[in-house]
Amino acid sequence: YNQFPLVKEVLSAFGIPVFEKQSYEADDLIGSLAIKAQKNPPTGGLQIIIATGDLDTLQLVDGKKIVVFTLRKGVNDTVIYDQEAIKARYGLKPEQLNDYRGLKGDPSDNIPGVPGVGEKTAAELIKRFGSIDALYKFLEDKNRDKKIVSDKLAAKLLANKDKALFSKQLSIIVTDLDVDFSFEGADWRNNVKLNDIEKIFRDLGFASLLKRLPEIGLTAGETAAPQFDLSAVPADKLETDPNKNNVYVVEPEDQTILKKISVSPQAVIIGHDLKKMFRAAIKRGPHIKNKIFDTKIAAYLLSPDIKDYDFSKIYYQEFKEVPNERPDFKAAYLWKLKKLFWEKLKSANLLGVFENIEMPLVPVLAEMEFQGIKVDTQAIAALLKSGNKELSKLEEKIYKFAGVPPTGGFNINSPQQLGEILFTKLGLKGRVRKTGGGALSTAAPELEKLRDEHPIIDLILQYRELQKLKTTYIEPFPQLVDPQDGRLHTTYNQTGTGTGRLSSENPNLQNIPVKTELGQEFRKAFIAENGYNLVSFDYSQLELRIVAHIARDEKMIEVFRRGEDIHTATAAEIFEVPLEKVTKEMRRQAKTLNFGIIYGMGSLGFSRSAGVTTKRAREFITKYFADFSGVAEYMEKTKEKAHRDGYVETIFGRRRQLFDIYSTIPQMQAQAERMAINHPVQGTAADLMKIAMANIYQSIHQNYKDDEARLLLQVHDELVFEIKDELVPKLAPEFKKIMESVHRLDVPLIVDVKYGKNWQEMEPA
Repeated sequence: YNQFPLVKEVLSAFGIPVFEKQSYEADDLIGSLAIKAQKNPPTGGLQIIIATGDLDTLQLVDGKKIVVFTLRKGVNDTVIYDQEAIKARYGLKPEQLNDYRGLKGDPSDNIPGVPGVGEKTAAELIKRFGSIDALYKFLEDKNRDKKIVSDKLAAKLLANKDKALFSKQLSIIVTDLDVDFSFEGADWRNNVKLNDIEKIFRDLGFASLLKRLPEIGLTAGETAAPQFDLSAVPADKLETDPNKNNVYVVEPEDQTILKKISVSPQAVIIGHDLKKMFRAAIKRGPHIKNKIFDTKIAAYLLSPDIKDYDFSKIYYQEFKEVPNERPDFKAAYLWKLKKLFWEKLKSANLLGVFENIEMPLVPVLAEMEFQGIKVDTQAIAALLKSGNKELSKLEEKIYKFAGVPPTGGFNINSPQQLGEILFTKLGLKGRVRKTGGGALSTAAPELEKLRDEHPIIDLILQYRELQKLKTTYIEPFPQLVDPQDGRLHTTYNQTGTGTGRLSSENPNLQNIPVKTELGQEFRKAFIAENGYNLVSFDYSQLELRIVAHIARDEKMIEVFRRGEDIHTATAAEIFEVPLEKVTKEMRRQAKTLNFGIIYGMGSLGFSRSAGVTTKRAREFITKYFADFSGVAEYMEKTKEKAHRDGYVETIFGRRRQLFDIYSTIPQMQAQAERMAINHPVQGTAADLMKIAMANIYQSIHQNYKDDEARLLLQVHDELVFEIKDELVPKLAPEFKKIMESVHRLDVPLIVDVKYGKNWQEMEPA
């Protein structure tokens, strides 16, 4: 609701009139505008088209002058209703539609109609008698022909006569409201306010729409020069800050700055997205050891849930000034933004996260992207063949269960066609949600609900996972591998998630499916250079250890201190059996619950994931919170803090604002509460991983040559290094120790170390 004023503001800037009338609906204004325009057309007459998703307006259709344009099944399937089209659909004239609605009603508009009278009966009655009045005149005639309307239907209609007449009255659109309409006032191109549009679009963050203004004949004005003193930044971009320390204010693409930095190791470097500069420096040789301040990362820490950290957009949001694009102005803008962000970070207690976690990570990510990882392209080509074969087999099985020809009677990748097979042809009835268009959803979480109803569901889920692996990873990989070095250079995004976790793109290495056989084969294609091993360092059950620490749950803490498996121990508690009596199924259900609790899983979600009844799921969760009371208390206290403060933090102070915690919509508030519980856990895991990466990076550069060990990948809780064969026995325990001692928790951090010639086939180090 609070977006309506913003919509009006945008329309006003574009010169598009807005019509409002208290106590009347939009349909009444549309009807009045249509009739007024029809009666007072400009020279030459007028065709009036009502664009709407509400078919109540069909009653306004008048000959060929007024028609209704609407969607049939989405934006690519539209229809224009004139009198002939209305007759073809309803068998009625436009003026009879209110009588029709009087009988059938309309729940969406709270129009009751006659209970038990549907669309077909209502249409037939109005078609035969012409109107509700004529119908009731016939029904009230004692000598009426009872063959025309059965006694049962007649009794129903007569008993609800008042409802029918009232419903008809409710359906009538008002067409005589006094609205201040003129064709001159509606000619938006003569009333457009370009300066207002630019300001509104910038204030709302509509950067892409700003660029599209020329498409509609509008051109943004010249950007004004900055309204502050530029003399503070000399031409060579070297400045002295208030503490008399040298500061370089640079654009990341400025290559000349690298020479200056190499002779000024004490200088502070300020820029926006400095990772680019570090990558450029690696190509030239010297490592940059200067202290840095990246305004892009600062903006991210202060607002971790926005998607675009473009410099101009961020600068405008802070100062409501459009930065001039002249390169000689950029340094001044960066300096001004840096000073503001430093104060904001300090005020939010985020300087520690910024200076000790995020800034040391920038050169680490730059080097990881530069190094890349070697890929066996021949193995990828072989995988593509075997993947296509496996997909063909799954297709045949799916078509067989669907009862269609083996050549394929429908497109498995089409939600619409798949839904037709599952819900119409096979008649599956599970509690599946509907999409925005009203169709039953075929999304993976909804299909999971139907697993036990038909064997086709499991095959479809297998098919989708395999199809994703093929199209997202296997097919694109040959093009992504650098032909110069045979290595894959992914891009790490330091500002991609609200929790602080890293994300990656081109390709996204965080979501490679590993459960399927083909997924495991795919990981084999990531290989070590000759003379090197890939060495994997994987934090064991990191998030659950963090839960034990921040919840101060005594039982969980003791389990981890004794070195026991947390899922087995949880199963033993819930099922009340000794550890040695815990079965694989018990452990699986306990594992589902352990992770589910962190992510706010309820009894319904747990019943689906664990394969138990909802009642049994409720019993499990109740028992879990009784056994692990510290976790239950943590969840409640965290929700209370979120409602009180509007944000939550990791143990290092990484903050996440929870605007929806104050929402009046229960689902939005519940989602914010789940985020509140999850962020301190996932965010702390992200912080620990980033600190570990920076610490190992420092250790390598202080004690070893660049070609002896290099960090290549970070995926979930795992780091993958490429280490010279002869150094693996020495470095593996060193790096393991660094990761396990990265921060002192109430439970030990444990890292599993494996090595091998490819990422899949590894053995313990």
